[in-house]
Amino acid sequence: PRFNKTKALRYFYKKFPNLKNKRFLLFLGRFHEKKGCDILIKAIKKLSDQNININVLLAGPNNKYKKKIMNLSDNYGLKDNIFWSDIILNNLKWGAISASIGMVLPSHSENFGVALVESLSCSKPVLTTNKVNISKDILKYNAGLVSQDTLSGFSKILMEFDKLNK
Repeated sequence: PRFNKTKALRYFYKKFPNLKNKRFLLFLGRFHEKKGCDILIKAIKKLSDQNININVLLAGPNNKYKKKIMNLSDNYGLKDNIFWSDIILNNLKWGAISASIGMVLPSHSENFGVALVESLSCSKPVLTTNKVNISKDILKYNAGLVSQDTLSGFSKILMEFDKLNK
C-alpha cells in the first residue's frame, strides 16, 4: 500500500498513546461469532494465567457481539491486555498495522481475510485458523501461524508466536 508510514504511526499513537512502546497484535474487522474473537479473549486469559502476557487491539464497529466479548474481557480482568476501538480506516488503519507485531483472525469460517492480506502487504505475520481459505498459502510461504479454530489450538500459536524473536 502507498502511505506515509511516519505520518500513519504518528496519527495512530496520537489516538492510542497507551499502545506506544507496547508489543500488540491486531484484529481488524466486524465483530461476529464466526470471527472467533471469543477464542482470542479466552486464549489471552489462559496464557495470562501462565504469566504470558499477550496484548491485542480489537478494532471494528459496535454491535451486540462486540459488547458481549467486551464483557467477557472485563470479566476475565484483561483491561491491561485488551484494547478496543471503533472501526479504523485509512492512515489510522495503516498506522495500526505498522505499529502491531502481527494480525490475528481466529475465525471459524472466512472466505478471504482482507485484513490478513493487508497485514501481509506490510510484512506483518498473521495468526489465524485453518478455517480461513488462505491458510494454506500462509503456511506455504511461512507468513504466519495457523491453528484449528479451538481454544487450545489458538492458545498454542499465540504462545509459539510470543516465543519468536524479531
